[in-house]
Amino acid sequence: MAVTLKDDFAERARLEARLLARRRGGAALPLLDRPAGAEWHFAASLGQEGMWPSLATTARQPLIVGGLRVSGPLDTGALREAWQALAERHETLRSAYRRVDGALTQVVPVRARPVMDVALADPAAAASVADDELARPFDFGRGPLARLRVLRRASGEHLVVVCLHHLVGDARALEVVTTELTALYAGAVTGSPVQLPELPAQYADFAAWHRSRVEGEHGGRTVAYWLDRLAGAEPAALPCDRSQDPSDIAGHTRSFPLPPELFARLREVAARHRTTFYVVGLAAFQILLARWSGERDICVRAPVSYRDRSEVHGLVGDFSNDVVVRADLSGHVTLAEAVEQVRASTADDFAHHDVPPHVVASRMADPTLLERLFHVQFTAEREHDLGAARQLGPIRAEPFSPTAESVARPLSVRLRHDDHGGRVIVAYRSGLFSDERVRALQRDYFALFEEIAAHPGQPAVS
Repeated sequence: MAVTLKDDFAERARLEARLLARRRGGAALPLLDRPAGAEWHFAASLGQEGMWPSLATTARQPLIVGGLRVSGPLDTGALREAWQALAERHETLRSAYRRVDGALTQVVPVRARPVMDVALADPAAAASVADDELARPFDFGRGPLARLRVLRRASGEHLVVVCLHHLVGDARALEVVTTELTALYAGAVTGSPVQLPELPAQYADFAAWHRSRVEGEHGGRTVAYWLDRLAGAEPAALPCDRSQDPSDIAGHTRSFPLPPELFARLREVAARHRTTFYVVGLAAFQILLARWSGERDICVRAPVSYRDRSEVHGLVGDFSNDVVVRADLSGHVTLAEAVEQVRASTADDFAHHDVPPHVVASRMADPTLLERLFHVQFTAEREHDLGAARQLGPIRAEPFSPTAESVARPLSVRLRHDDHGGRVIVAYRSGLFSDERVRALQRDYFALFEEIAAHPGQPAVS
């Protein structure tokens, strides 16, 4: 099964286009029965089952928040009509989740009752949108696990905030929602209804197919791969300079632009190794952790997505997973050799991506190890593919992605770029890292980029 990086939208789109063409002649995804006029009960996905036990105790609900900045005369009635149509289209946008006879179950009501609130907000409200959403829990048993908020900031200025619980969405799902909501709104406000392409399947259909795959031979082979791959692994030592309670999720997100000349050098490195920015950025991050900690076996969490069937390309659902990418920097590995190692090992790791972590963890001698390996994360994405401003008659809608003053993991590094420049975003828990330490990490990270470009034969670690 093929895989793409969770946030690398451009590469994902190219891969999915190829897979769409390849799958057209293959077996269609089996569809579950849906009796007319009755509430539907479907088995939750394996990924949802793995997430469920932690939801009652986690300090930070896994929510996906984004939306649109709208300039012009927004018609909230038309927006409500569009949101209703979207909930009717995607079962996950109107579903609840309950234990039924001991099994986690997706409950799809006969009629959609989507949640949309309209409120006045301070003009600076965008800064706190993510924190505000995190403070508003969902009722899993009642549903839905999606909501829309319209914040009026000034005359003709609104924020349309989409919030999805991770049980029912991922980064791609947020794209689907904002894109289709925009199209449906345009149809509603003009009185010319938009006919979106019919969905060939729903998330519950994929969940049933995926479960049979993981519980079969494929799942057994994949679990065996990870048991071997992670034998002897230990969590990466974080370069903290504070020692507060590690469970305190308060944190910050800092963005550091890549100087143009350094960005150009990184492009050269990626071309030299016939690889991607992702691989170069990940290799440099793992080398940085090794240099700061003195360790040579470095494990990092890597979110991935597996929308590799044509039927699920446009679904609202959670198709994300997490794998561990592991680098062995012992011996006299050079910088160039480290990049090559990461290029090869990530290809193998991402080829074994589609078994949820809790399934692997249940087979490990220490079932808690996998989650502890996930405490440091790396991602990369192409920035210009996150969405562009759209003119919808008299209004202009521009996507936005708010950040929260709390973080899911102790340390995360994200490399965002387009064809002309890039930046590094660091999210960290303030009880473990001072701002000074994070700036030092950033300086060393950028210096390491320069070193990989100019002196590839130098030792990765001394």
